[in-house]
Amino acid sequence: MRNQDNSETRIRIGVDVGGTFTDVAAIDSNGHLFYLKTPSTPKDQSIGVVTGLHEMFQVTSSTPEAVNRLIHGATVATNALLERKGAHVALLTTKGFRDILHIGRQTRSDLYDLKASRPVPLVARRNRYEVSERTRHTGKIEKGIDEKEIRSIVERLVETNIDSIAICYLHSYVNPENEQITAQIIQSLLPDIPISVSSQILPEFREYERMSTTVLNAYVQPVMASYLNNLKNRVLESRAKAPIQVMQSNGGTMSVGMAADRSVHTLLSGPAGGVLSASHYASLKGYANCITADVGGTSFDVSTVINGDPSIYSEGTVEGYPLRIPHIDIHTIGAGGGSIAWIDKGGALRVGPHSAGAIPGPVCYGLGGTQPSVTDAHAVLGRLPLEGLLGGALKMDFEKARKAIKNKISDHIGVSVERAAEGILKVVNSAMTRAIGVMTIERGLDPRRFILIAFGGAGPLHAIDLARQLKIGRILIPVAPGNFSAFGLLVAPVRYDSVQTYQVLCEKINFEILNHLYQGLEKEVFGRLEEEGFSYEKSNFFRQADLRYYGQAYELSVDVPGGEISEDIWHGVVESYHQSHRKNYGFAKNDPVELINLRVSGVAEYEPVELPKYHLTDQPTKKIEPRSMQKAFFEGKFIDTPVYDRDELRPGDELGGPAIIQENGSTTVLYERDTALIDEFLNIEISVAID
Repeated sequence: MRNQDNSETRIRIGVDVGGTFTDVAAIDSNGHLFYLKTPSTPKDQSIGVVTGLHEMFQVTSSTPEAVNRLIHGATVATNALLERKGAHVALLTTKGFRDILHIGRQTRSDLYDLKASRPVPLVARRNRYEVSERTRHTGKIEKGIDEKEIRSIVERLVETNIDSIAICYLHSYVNPENEQITAQIIQSLLPDIPISVSSQILPEFREYERMSTTVLNAYVQPVMASYLNNLKNRVLESRAKAPIQVMQSNGGTMSVGMAADRSVHTLLSGPAGGVLSASHYASLKGYANCITADVGGTSFDVSTVINGDPSIYSEGTVEGYPLRIPHIDIHTIGAGGGSIAWIDKGGALRVGPHSAGAIPGPVCYGLGGTQPSVTDAHAVLGRLPLEGLLGGALKMDFEKARKAIKNKISDHIGVSVERAAEGILKVVNSAMTRAIGVMTIERGLDPRRFILIAFGGAGPLHAIDLARQLKIGRILIPVAPGNFSAFGLLVAPVRYDSVQTYQVLCEKINFEILNHLYQGLEKEVFGRLEEEGFSYEKSNFFRQADLRYYGQAYELSVDVPGGEISEDIWHGVVESYHQSHRKNYGFAKNDPVELINLRVSGVAEYEPVELPKYHLTDQPTKKIEPRSMQKAFFEGKFIDTPVYDRDELRPGDELGGPAIIQENGSTTVLYERDTALIDEFLNIEISVAID
């Protein structure tokens, strides 16, 4: 592919690995967008990634050398933790603090569950080593490192075949010297063993959360580093020489080298691309507030975009382990197209969390699946194309799906197969609705004031039901919803975050120290951006501060202006905290306010992605002829339903329900009384009939 001046067209590619499919999106230097799906390869995700690249080269008629940026959304670190297939980790910590991972906090994950238990620590107690060192909370080193002691510990590490090491000393966030010396000694003796140092991973107070985050990094880092090295080699073999960037949990990308070193920052990155896409579309359409509903093969991910921006939090958990890294606020449940329907011991119909996954997949795929899934329910109700999915590449066995639901569900509860299939969808939709409620209603947000952006392979199938239950009047189905998360990779900026604890009452702040710390954090994040080729002028820096009322246990983050901070400017920051506290908790106090952490984010963007925009004609639209008609089950009966090919719809076209809109990677369903409009970006805007 060449431009008019005979130069080769450059292409940017995003590859998002899901549980069932690997989604690939690309945009060339002429502004043309391309999408495709290929089956995921769970045993080695890099195989599916490179397969997707080769297929994209064919679709775009481009060469591997034309790729100027490759962005990858990987779930390798997440899967290593979920499947407990991470590294054999050793932990070095201050004497007397060996059992922090066991003790944790006194809070209970479930207040009323008498059998609630914490997850098993990722480092066995026998692999936790106490070091006779001590740094005071002021940063003064009371006892330095004894090199002989560290060498003795290393000898024991060698005997236990440790393949990753975490170091977390008390108060190292104030003065990291003892951790640094320890790391240098170990590195000189064990140069091939990766070391995770808490003062580098998370220089923040609260030793349990800092230790947990450092251990998580040590646990997944060798697996991620090995995968990325393998991926780089496969990409080079394909002749693509573009630098690989990896999606982070914070909605930005980082270099492959940084991802291999600080893999913990990818643990919550899986669904981040979809939220970035929603934020991008919100700015295009002028939407202030959106709910994102990403329905994939194994999970349902929901998030919110408030005033055009994703919500980013700095604290969370993964698999019950505290994780203190900036991440897009996403709530995930086990409810997707592959979620399996089953009857529990009490005779009730349940759906999920277990999934048919990519292999063997839903029964209707004909790949060996025997347990009925959500996709099988849609197939039985006539809401999927008769010729199959992926443009007919994946043939459907509707009779097998029907038999599976009959044998496993309807015969057990005494209803017809269609009623059982409807029941499966009602159960899974209720779970999805509750998940949306967690992110909106439980936080004081009214979902009726939001636009629902539904995507993922199965999102448009469920959008109407979710909107109707929550009384959301408008839905947006974006172009290529099945590849929406991959598109988010194309618009993702490069982003690095840094944090430093500075614990002091606001009335006693030393502004010389405060400004010095902020400048140091900005210098740190700019250094990483500079390594990726960005100048200071093309980099943006955003400051925040974590504040709390004196005596409180948790903080709120508020924005801080750039430049030199004076006492008057800081008064404005404190006032912002009072307002934030009132907004979040309904009240503010006159108590002294305490500063806890300083935060800086460095963000740099490549050339913006411009989506093609079409003119909406004022003339009445022509009558749109359906591609075909098929029987589809709606609200208790089969109805002759028109099936439209989305590729044939044009801006300004309007459709009324019931209708099925089919495209390569997804299917949109309209009920009676619902209407759809094709907008200037070729999105489907749905007006939901709410009783």
